[in-house]
Amino acid sequence: MDGWLKPLQDWLLAQLRSLWDALEELAGDMFLFWLKQMLAVNLWVLSHLPIPDFIKDYTICALLQAAGPTVGWALNTFQIPLAMSFIAAGYVFRLLRKLVTLFQW
Repeated sequence: MDGWLKPLQDWLLAQLRSLWDALEELAGDMFLFWLKQMLAVNLWVLSHLPIPDFIKDYTICALLQAAGPTVGWALNTFQIPLAMSFIAAGYVFRLLRKLVTLFQW
């Protein structure tokens, strides 16, 4: 079928493909919009929940101090402070890389 109908078929096929691609992008964008709205609603609900009175007086340091020597031993043995510092260093590196490359990554 190499006659005059071939260019018309190719054009129609290209139009259908571009329409399908546009519909795929629209569906993806609609999902992201829906997800953003749902997360915003969850954040709003969580931000309006009151903090219970029995938690207001505690800090992480006070809770770990009251936990006893076994928790301190576990934190020291499993190198939790070192792990947290590595995670923080990774975040700092990522943010600096984004800043240096002017947010292209």
